[in-house]
Amino acid sequence: MKIDVSQPGRQHTHLLLQALEHQGILGKFYTVFASNKLGVLTKVLPVKLKAQLRKRFFAQIPSNKIAHQPKLFLDEKFGKISTEVDLIKKVYEPFDQRVSRSVKHTKSGILIGYENANVNTFKAAKANGITTVLDLAQIHHGSIEEIHKNFGFLDRSYTPEVLDFINSRKTEALRYTDYIFTLSSFAKDSLTANGVLDKKIHTVNIGIHLQNFYPKKKYNQNSKFRFLFVGTITRRKGLELIFEAYKALNLPDVELVLIGPMANGSELLERYKGLYSYYPFMHHEELATQYREADVFVFPSYLDSWAQTVVESMACGTPAIVSENTGAKDAVIQGGGFIVPTGDLNALKNKMLHFYKNRDELEEKGRNAAKIASKYTIENYHNQIINALKHIENEKNKG
Repeated sequence: MKIDVSQPGRQHTHLLLQALEHQGILGKFYTVFASNKLGVLTKVLPVKLKAQLRKRFFAQIPSNKIAHQPKLFLDEKFGKISTEVDLIKKVYEPFDQRVSRSVKHTKSGILIGYENANVNTFKAAKANGITTVLDLAQIHHGSIEEIHKNFGFLDRSYTPEVLDFINSRKTEALRYTDYIFTLSSFAKDSLTANGVLDKKIHTVNIGIHLQNFYPKKKYNQNSKFRFLFVGTITRRKGLELIFEAYKALNLPDVELVLIGPMANGSELLERYKGLYSYYPFMHHEELATQYREADVFVFPSYLDSWAQTVVESMACGTPAIVSENTGAKDAVIQGGGFIVPTGDLNALKNKMLHFYKNRDELEEKGRNAAKIASKYTIENYHNQIINALKHIENEKNKG
């Protein structure tokens, strides 16, 4: 069994590729850009450029198994791309077309692809007798549209017209999709609610490196009680809810720390200036320290199929408050914190206040959180992927 993978970006694909390569079943990896292909050239590049290219390095994957399209990478980085529609039309569509031509000649039996860049690839694969698997990084697009409508379009760039364009492509791609990998029960439920058969879905949870994220030894380390958020700075993550809850509680000796890259949340940070400390980036070692020094991790997202930072914080012994629409609630629900209804400010406020007033619970829930998170390893993710693919292969052989 050989398996091809087609992904223009990165997301969690590097972990999938490593699982396949370790098993000796990776065929070809198609992407927009992989710095593996540059070889010794990377040694003479400027330091800043090296740092950028490191993000597109696929560790442990031989360069001869990678086919990339660097011109599209340059178009993505330096072309006139300001919206997701631009990205799809100028990068993902050309990528999809080119990979579809290559797939006609592959000897692999399974192809794994990703949304927005898989319509033509999956269509060509099916015509070649290849089993197609969608590695879904998000939830079903029908549920995404419903969430945007219910909570007032969380990202202003997602107008009804934009969603129609994106969703029509995703709907067409599903016609050529045999199986789907999804990250959580939340994501799986979104698929079945939109008519996808349960037998086509395999849930595989992304793992973490436990050597980076290990439990704290002491609780209530700081003079102040610290709430922590780690994630992209955008309204979709529930930041406004955090700010409003924190402001309304107005508790003494409390601080709020935000860590994460800026997306479309600059207006939010400006509006609530003075309430928080903000760091756009931290290395793993620094980030792990922040997780351990925090008392409670807060992540009331409107829409996240998983949310790796929740599990990272739990692994560091810090309990979490998450929303129903956060996929990592699968870990939290086992005893690592609290789950609140999506968009419910009062519920979030009450749980934040509960932890503040009941500090004796922090250690109990924190140690339990670390124990739960210890099951979500990279090795476990690899095992889930391989078991799912074995099942798919067996089903293919039966048919």
